[in-house]
Parts: sequence; C-alpha cells; structure tokens
Amino acid sequence: MPILTVTVSEGLHDEVNRNSKEIADQLLSCIRQHLAPAIGTEQVMFVPAFGAGIGCDMLAHLVHRASESRTREIRDACAHAICQLLAEKFDCSVRVRLIATDSAAIAAADIFKECGDE
Repeated sequence: MPILTVTVSEGLHDEVNRNSKEIADQLLSCIRQHLAPAIGTEQVMFVPAFGAGIGCDMLAHLVHRASESRTREIRDACAHAICQLLAEKFDCSVRVRLIATDSAAIAAADIFKECGDE
C-alpha cells in the first residue's frame, strides 16, 4: 500500500503537469522495483504547493506498510531512486521521506470509481 505524494513548488507546476503521466509511471516503477507491493495497492499523486515555501522545490512523501522483507537498505535505495529521478527530470532540489508504518497502526478504506462516473 505505498502512497507517494509529491508536493511541487509553484515554479514547477506547469512542467510537472505536462509530464505527470510519464513521471508517475517512472515513480511507480521505482516503488515496484524496491518495495515489491501488491499490484494495484499503489498510489502516486502530485500536489501543487502555493505561495513561497521553505525547503526544497519538491517534497516526496512515501508511506508504506512495514515488513521484515523491506529492510532499511531497501527503503534507502527506494528513497534515493525517487530523489534521483525527480532531481534529474526537473533539475531542482528534492527531499524524499519514506516512512514505513506498522500494519497494526493502519486503518484504510477505498472506493473505486472513475472521475465523472454517475
């Protein structure tokens, strides 16, 4: 259940929007390669920041279900891969935080419906 939210600074909104499908697919590939989640449990979203921010141009926040098979080294490799991908694609500063959450601390609900469905 990896959920990746990439907050994008104001100056990058248009560029990220134009390339969002391609980048989302590449980020999903990184997540699948490193964390090996169940297919269909992944979420990748881009969120526009507004106004003057403090820190990096992009903040990638990935939360996933902790497991013994996803070691610290695996999580580090995933975080570095995401950071590298975004920094190279958009030539900007990037901060990535990958958080492993204990299954017992997770409550979840999903409703699947295509946007615009009646």
